[in-house]
Parts: sequence; structure tokens; C-alpha cells
Amino acid sequence: MHRSANVDVISEEHNEQVRRLDPLRLDSELRMLPRLNRAADVAALARVLGAALPPAESIAAFTTAECLAAMRDLGMYLGSLQRHGVSAFDAVPGATRSFQLLGQRTGMIPRDTVYHYTSWNPTGERERLYTGHPMERSLINAVRTCVPNLAHAVDVGRSLMQEDPAAPVHAERIASLAAHIAVADTVMSGIQASVTPEFFARVLRPFYEDVRVAGHTYMGPAAAHIPIFLIDLLLWASDRGSPGYLQFCREVSAQTLPQWRERYAEWANTPSITSRVVAALGTSGARSPDEIVEASARSLRRALQTLTSFRGKHLVMARRAYQEELRLYELGSGGGSVGLLEEILALTRQNRALLNATAAQRVQLP
Repeated sequence: MHRSANVDVISEEHNEQVRRLDPLRLDSELRMLPRLNRAADVAALARVLGAALPPAESIAAFTTAECLAAMRDLGMYLGSLQRHGVSAFDAVPGATRSFQLLGQRTGMIPRDTVYHYTSWNPTGERERLYTGHPMERSLINAVRTCVPNLAHAVDVGRSLMQEDPAAPVHAERIASLAAHIAVADTVMSGIQASVTPEFFARVLRPFYEDVRVAGHTYMGPAAAHIPIFLIDLLLWASDRGSPGYLQFCREVSAQTLPQWRERYAEWANTPSITSRVVAALGTSGARSPDEIVEASARSLRRALQTLTSFRGKHLVMARRAYQEELRLYELGSGGGSVGLLEEILALTRQNRALLNATAAQRVQLP
């Protein structure tokens, strides 16, 4: 996959530019997609997809934004066919090549992702929907709302890696990161209120299935793509995560935005912020630097508490959606199990407790 500097989810101007585009002229067809899905009309889905596939010359002439919009729209048919048990790459001649070329142009995987489905999805009458149900709109809008904040948190994290915990700006940047994460926590509360576990498990989840393209498996437009895993890696998981979670982060990182694959490569083998702050708390020194480190520790505890709150709400929803009598699938749309979510929540709490214990021990020192 080639690196593209123009694949962005922070800039609302860029997101809106992609939303406005309809390079394959599928606006009218996509309004009919929920009806085709209700009827399980596989023949019509395959026919529309086949007719919409852009030739290689058109893809080469597209702008990056047009490639993103084209992948978004083709992906709606890809996910719909997969939901009805049909691989588009088997049923529609030429599909593999078109999806691969669009992925290459954007430096992304050869299928749609959660960003195509949310950040780059038009709002209002042009919104691309599998079901047309208000709960689907609510879920899309919730993710669309929080993604820019999580992207900002990743950017703040990059600057944090350059700072010593004893630097005054360190605590301020962790506090800024925590504020961005808090938006995701608030949004998760909204999802709990507006999307029932039954609707997600029985109606939406089947549209987010993995697909195989040229022998490789790619996850659907799943929430696992959003960079919470990168924030975990930065704050605690790079050297304090479980083998299972680190493997999950590795797999997800390969299917997200190009710049976030770079962040993963930078952070996976770097001491976490928790480890760096704990080490700094354990180092004696002048009183002024100690106070600065303690401020960093307080900000970090707040960030971990916010992550804990988000993870707790996510776990409650996952337990309900994947309870045995309701679920259609063993694993979440990102490939993670409820057990893995429980493990991540426990590890986040453990790292916050470690900070608390280290700070308390420090207070007791003469």
C-alpha cells in the first residue's frame, strides 16, 4: 500500500469534501439499498455493483478524495452482498481489481473501513445506509462525532513521546489528550441510549463481516479501526499489555489509516507513558521537578480513568449484544471477543492503580 498524505479524518473541511462527492453517480441507487437488503435481492446488488465498478483509467484520474468516495459507495454493496452470504469478489467480475486499485491510490486496505462508513459518509438524504433505520443513523453519527477527537488525541500523543515527564508541558498535553478521549466516552453513553443491543446484534452486525480479497482477510467497517487501540498503546499497553491484546493491536493497525500505521510502528516498541511517569516518580530530585512529575501523574490518572469509563460502557454493550441467546457471531466486528474487552478493562484499571500506589508511596517518603 502506498503512503497518501491526503487521507485525513481530523479536518472537517476534508471530510465534507469527500461527503459531497459522488464519483460513481450512485446517489439514486444507494437510496434503494435498504430496500434491496430487506428483500435480500442478491442479483440486484451484484448487478448494481458490477455496473458501478470504475475502470483502471478512471481510478488513475480520480483525486484521493474521489477514490475515498468511490470506495465508500462500492463498499456498501460489498458489505450488503457479504451479509447475504455472497462474496462480491466471486460474484462480480472485475471487483477484485477495482477494489485493489482504489486501496492502492489511498494507501489503505482494498475495501471500505469505518471511516468511509462514518467520517466520509454524507449526512441527510444522501447518507449511505444498509438498513435505513434511525438506529443505524445514530450509530454512524456517534462515530462520526468522536473520530476527529480521537485523531487529535493521537496527534497529542505523538508530541508527548518527545517530552520528559518532568517537563511542565507534559502534564498539560496529557490533560489535553484526556479531554479528547472524554468525547468518545460521552458518545458511548449516547450509543447506549439510542442503539439497542438487539438491533446491533441481529440487524447491523451482519453487514460488518470480514471479506477475503486475493487471499487476504480484511475486517468490515468496524469500530476497532478507530484509534483507541493506539491511545492504549501509547498510555500503557506497549510494555504493559497482554500478549492477546498486543496481537489484536498489531492486526488492527495494518487495516487503519496510513499515518496511524506509522504511529503503531513508532509506539509498539517504545516504553509507555505509564512506565515513563512511574519511573520519574521513583526518581529523587529537586522539589520543583517532583511537583511537575506529580502533575503529569495526576493528568495520566485522569486519562486512564476516562479510558476505563469508555471501556466499561463498551463492555456492557458487548456483553448484551453477544449474549448467547442474541448473538449471531462469536466475535465482534473487529475480531475481538468479550473476553478480550474484559481483559483490556482490567489492565487499564491495573495501570491506574499502579500510578495511585506509586504516588502514595512517594508521599510517604521522608
